[in-house]
Amino acid sequence: MRRDIPIDVTGIGLNSIDFLCSLSRFPDPNTKTGMIAFDRQGGGQAATAMVACTRLGLRAAYAGAIGDDEIGEMSVESLRSQGVNVDAVVVKPGLRSQCAVVLIDGRTGERTIVWDREARLETGDIRKEWVIRSRCLLVDGHHLPVEVQAAAWAREADLPVVIDAERVKEGTGELIGLCTHVFGSEEFPSVFTGLRDSREALVALHGMGPQVVGMTLGRQGALAYDGERYFESPGFEVQAVDTTGAGDVFHAGVCYGAIQGWGVQRMLDFSNAFAALSCRAVGGQRGIPRLYEVETFLREHVRE
Repeated sequence: MRRDIPIDVTGIGLNSIDFLCSLSRFPDPNTKTGMIAFDRQGGGQAATAMVACTRLGLRAAYAGAIGDDEIGEMSVESLRSQGVNVDAVVVKPGLRSQCAVVLIDGRTGERTIVWDREARLETGDIRKEWVIRSRCLLVDGHHLPVEVQAAAWAREADLPVVIDAERVKEGTGELIGLCTHVFGSEEFPSVFTGLRDSREALVALHGMGPQVVGMTLGRQGALAYDGERYFESPGFEVQAVDTTGAGDVFHAGVCYGAIQGWGVQRMLDFSNAFAALSCRAVGGQRGIPRLYEVETFLREHVRE
């Protein structure tokens, strides 16, 4: 992809190679369990979100760090093969790239992940021109100093900034204050704010500056708040095989909606359906649907 053409969305954060083990049931301690199936795919929050953006027809770029090892090479190639611009990936000599073992419960599609990572983005690894050439920025909160700087550049350029909020670290609050769209896991709003009531926690998050805040609720769908009202999108019924990457796909849907200038309800329903459909195959990326599939699904599941 040429450097002089516009990019619709840039994602900054994690990449991975996922080793996916499908099991008939989750194993008990100190036992041996055979696998139903095994697969290897690209993963990582920001990286998977950028693959999802390309499935929607967006021009996506990924910025992240890898080690100078085979896993890193595989991770970059998995992105490149999906049409994601990887020119901003930096190589950290002597450090291990991220990999993960994903144990998938064949009965429910729920997954448990164990991972390893040494290579990380550092201040100076990202250039301003890589951020402001985009129409939208996505961050995943795992490289906070870098992401705070990138988000500040994006806001100076009046770009929407979407965060996949999963963990609370020192500096997370500063990043949230620079984002326009904050969507966290089901636990994140309460953990971050200290408020047990989810809706009260969303109000507190919104008070930090974002335009829209929300949370994914797994099979129950998603909830959002825009400062005036709450928006709900109940879970869509699909034959779930694996939930790996569903949250990453959801955030790609938010990026798409932000670029299109959609209202909150339309954005929430679209992202919710996009994520649900991605659960019909093993792995975070293999089952990501195309735009026409999401649009067809939504037409067939219109909610009055």
